[in-house]
Amino acid sequence: MKREKAKIDPYNNKEQKIEINELLVVEYSLVSWVENFSLMTAGYRDQLDPKDIANPEVAFNIITIAILGEAKARVFKRKLKDNEQAHVHIGGETRPHTQEFICILSRIYSAHNIKVHLRKSVTTTPLWYSSFGIFYNSYQSGDNITASHSQFFKGGWKPMDSCGKQLLAEEEELIAEVKNIVKNRQTIKLAPWQPNENISYDFNIDEPYIKYQKSIVLKKSQDDILKAVKKGFRCSVCPVGGSMKKTTERLFQLFGIEIGENSVIQYFYGEEDQKYHGIGGEYGPDPSKPQVYRNIGAQEILLDNKANVVFIWDPDGDRFNIVTIASANRAKYYSDLGLEVEIIPDSDKCIVYFTPNQIYLMLVSYRIDVLKSANLIDAYSWFVTTSISTSRSINEIALFYKLPVAKVPVGFKYMGTFAEWLENRLDINEPFITPDGEKVKIGKNPRAIIMCEESGGAILGSSELLMNKTGTKGLIALREKDGMQLALITLSLASSLYNSNRSFADYYCGLIEKYKIKNKYFKRADVRLYDESLKGENLRKAKSIGIVKRDQTIKYFQGLAEQSSNGRPQEDICNEINSKLPNGEKHLPVKEIEKICSIGEDGGGKGTLMEFQTFWCIIRASGTDALLRYYFEGQDKSEIEAYQRSIVNIRI
Repeated sequence: MKREKAKIDPYNNKEQKIEINELLVVEYSLVSWVENFSLMTAGYRDQLDPKDIANPEVAFNIITIAILGEAKARVFKRKLKDNEQAHVHIGGETRPHTQEFICILSRIYSAHNIKVHLRKSVTTTPLWYSSFGIFYNSYQSGDNITASHSQFFKGGWKPMDSCGKQLLAEEEELIAEVKNIVKNRQTIKLAPWQPNENISYDFNIDEPYIKYQKSIVLKKSQDDILKAVKKGFRCSVCPVGGSMKKTTERLFQLFGIEIGENSVIQYFYGEEDQKYHGIGGEYGPDPSKPQVYRNIGAQEILLDNKANVVFIWDPDGDRFNIVTIASANRAKYYSDLGLEVEIIPDSDKCIVYFTPNQIYLMLVSYRIDVLKSANLIDAYSWFVTTSISTSRSINEIALFYKLPVAKVPVGFKYMGTFAEWLENRLDINEPFITPDGEKVKIGKNPRAIIMCEESGGAILGSSELLMNKTGTKGLIALREKDGMQLALITLSLASSLYNSNRSFADYYCGLIEKYKIKNKYFKRADVRLYDESLKGENLRKAKSIGIVKRDQTIKYFQGLAEQSSNGRPQEDICNEINSKLPNGEKHLPVKEIEKICSIGEDGGGKGTLMEFQTFWCIIRASGTDALLRYYFEGQDKSEIEAYQRSIVNIRI
C-alpha cells in the first residue's frame, strides 16, 4: 500500500508548521523509528531516498530531520543563561538533499530565535571546517549533514557541541526529546526561509584555520615544501566529488601553495557530485578501501609523472589516504614489510598503497623529528592517542621516545572526551584508564603528537593551544578528524622525501627496521550483515536477520570476556573457542593467551579484545555500517590471516 507523503517546501518564505499527528506517525512509522533511534559512533545515519526527500519508506527524510532539529533546539535552549543569545552553524557535504536539510534545520532553529550561520560563497562544508568554526566563534552548537564515507543512499546528521565535538553530554537528553515529540504528537514550527534576520551567510574561518595550521606545520616543514616545489614536486588530490575541493583551494592558497593544472596541487574528480562519480560503488567512497584507492586512476597519474604522490579524501574530508610510487627493484622488500604493492609490467616503478595506520606511523616519526629540531619535544608533555582498534606499531614508536600512549574506545568523539579530561583535570598525577584497563599518566602542559583511528581519520596538536576568537578558551586539539591538516603535514613529509630523493615506501620500511617494529601486519575483515540498499519490507527482514547475527556474535565474545573477569581460566576460554572452529581452521594458541576483556560502550564501540604473545584481535560491530569487524595484528602475516579466518568462521 502506497504511503501518504508529507508536502513541505524547504524554501517556503512563509511561516509553516509540521504537525506530528496520528496520520504522520503512522505513514512515517515514527513509533518504530523513535524506538530504534540513537546517536552512533559518528552521529545519526540511515537510509535516504536520493530522488525523494519526503519518502516515508526510508528512515532519513524531511520529517525525521525536522524532528531531530526541533529536539536539539529545545535541548540547547534549556542550556541558555538569562538573556543569552544562541548561535548555531549548519553545514554539509554533497550527498542528495543536503541543502534542503540545511534549509529545514535553519528554519526550525530560527523559529526558536537561534541565530543560524551558513557559508556564503561555498555551499558545502567539510566536517572539520564546521568543527573548527563552531569552537572558534564560540557558538553553542552546530550540525553537519554528512554520512562521511557511506554510500550515497545513506543520510547522516552529526550534531556538535560548543567545542565542535559530536554531542555526548547532551545525547541522552536529545534522544529523550525526540521520543517526547513523537509520543506527544507535538508541533514543529518553521520560520520563513527568506527574508530572515536570524539566518546569516557569514561562516568563514579560513584565516584563523591556516594560522593555526602553521603552528603545526613548522617553518622547517614549510621551507621543505617551497624547496620541493622549485625542484618540480607535484601532488594530485582526489576529493571523490565531495565537499573538499572548493574549501581546500582557498586554504592551500592562503598557506602559500599554488593550485591548478600546472601547479603544485592538482585536483581530479573534484567536481561536486551527489553520487561521488560512482567511486567506491556499493562499498562507499572510503579512501581506505581498495575499491576506491585502486580505481581512481592514481596509477596512471604517478606513472605518467604528472604527480609524485596522490592524496585521497572522503566526501566530508575527515578521512585521508595516499597512493605512491617507488622502485620496482625493491617491491618484494616493501611487500615483506607489510606494504601493499602493485607490480607494473615492463616498468622500473611499482605502485605502493598505504593504510591509514601506516601513514600515522610515518607522521608520528616525522613529527617527533621536526619537533626535536625545533627544540619543542622536551618543552611539553607530548602524547599519542589511538582508538583501541588502531595499529600498535604507532605505540611502539611513541614508547621508544618514552611518550605516553592513551587508547580510547572506537569513535572519534572519545578522542574529544579524552582531550576534555586532559584540559580540565585538577591533578596531573591522575592516570587515564584505557578501555583495556591500562593506567596512563600524562604530565604537565600536554600536547598531541597525533590522535588517530585506524579507519582513516586523525588530528594533530600544536605546541600552542587552539584558541577561540576571544582568546578565552583553548583546546589541545580540534575535536573532529581533519583531512586538510593531514594533507598539509603529509605534503611536508612528501616534500622532505622528494628533496632527499627517497620514496614513501623506503621511508616507511626504514622506520620498521630502525624501531624494530613488531606489530607490522594489520588486517581488518568486514563481514556484511545485510544489504543496506534494500527498501521497505525487504530491508526490514534483512536487517532483522542481520541484527540477530550481530547480537549473537557480540554477545558470545562479550560473555567470554565477562567469564574471564570473573575468574574463568583464559586457557579454558581459548579451548572453548577452538572447539567451535570448523574443521581445518587454525586453532588459537592456547598457551600464549594473555588477556581477554571487554572494550568500549554500547552503540557501536563495544567489543572484545584478545591478546596473545605474538598478536592481538578485536571483534566488534561497526557503529556506522551494517558490518561485523574483525581486527587482527601481529608479527607474522600468514599467521594472523589464518587466525582471523578461523574467528570469522566460528560456529556459535
